[in-house]
Amino acid sequence: MTTMVEMKNARLATAGDPNAAVSGLLRALVEQGIVEQVFAPAVQPGGGASLALFADPKEFDAIRAWTPVMPVQGARMVSRMAYDNAEAKVAVVLKPCEARATVELIKLNQIRPEGLTFITVDCPGTCEYRGFAAAGLDVAAQANAFALALEGGEATPPEGAPLRKACAMCENPAAAWGDLRIQGFGLKVGDALELEMTGELAEKLAGVKTLSFEESGANGRDGVIDALVAKRTETRDALFTELEAQGLGKMKETFATCILCMNCMEACPICYCKQCIFKSPTFEHSAGSYTRWADRKGVQKMPSETMLFHLTRLNHMASSCIGCGLCDTACPMDLPVATLFRKTADKVQKMLEYVPGRDLEDEIPLMVFRENELQDEAGAKD
Repeated sequence: MTTMVEMKNARLATAGDPNAAVSGLLRALVEQGIVEQVFAPAVQPGGGASLALFADPKEFDAIRAWTPVMPVQGARMVSRMAYDNAEAKVAVVLKPCEARATVELIKLNQIRPEGLTFITVDCPGTCEYRGFAAAGLDVAAQANAFALALEGGEATPPEGAPLRKACAMCENPAAAWGDLRIQGFGLKVGDALELEMTGELAEKLAGVKTLSFEESGANGRDGVIDALVAKRTETRDALFTELEAQGLGKMKETFATCILCMNCMEACPICYCKQCIFKSPTFEHSAGSYTRWADRKGVQKMPSETMLFHLTRLNHMASSCIGCGLCDTACPMDLPVATLFRKTADKVQKMLEYVPGRDLEDEIPLMVFRENELQDEAGAKD
């Protein structure tokens, strides 16, 4: 779908538990025959969190639309189950960064949207999973706390589990795309969640008791979003300035500890190539190559070509980077991968006047040829 589809307003009663209310709404989607399965973040029996594909509505109690952690990028998992025609109609619950990545992957023919119903939720941010697990925090309890924190816009991270850096500088926390958008910002405990949905969904869900179809209430959502975006933009600019001050030489030093595990690439939803050049024979060097390089340069870093790897990735996906920060989360060496990619992507996207993930109708710049592109008016006349 695109943002050009006419949307209808509705309100979802929560009884003080937004996560449970959303789980109930997902059951209604199945009961009304709108979907057959649900893909959503959930708590696991051992206390952890993961994404899961649910076929049995009896299991929906495990779903937590507002999980406090984000170990995997939802769009990447959607691309695995919807790369070709899905065999079932599936409702897909996404955070805003996952929704924007999904839009990009649909444009890149990595997700076939037929049969999928996209649901996006306002997001107060997520914590680093490693810190969360090390602190022994209860995912289910924190998921409820994060949902209720939507009133103020941003959740207070529990001790020992800081907010992910990518979330701290995310300027797109609101549910702005999808067939169903669950708007929690400004929500007070006990309030109904405000929803936007397509007219088709509204018609099919008209009999659901927890839903009332009316115009959005004045809950201060826009003000909450504006304040949150302003705070996060300030954080982003500070991180960008810090990175810029280091210069290229410092960047080489910072990334010197890269072990070329490629976890950042595996976690990134925009790195979609089925065959990566870095996993091809091109980079399967002979033993003699390393000794010759050491002779020529005096010393050869091992593993080799780590900076080439990161620069190639930047060149590949900078125009479509949506800033989810899963590259940071996946890095075992705690390298500032997300900050570097966000800063580079920010410049590239502004230059190309492109906002990734905003709308399916916006063409990806690197897939479109325009004569005299990037020339100013004076240059265009020459």
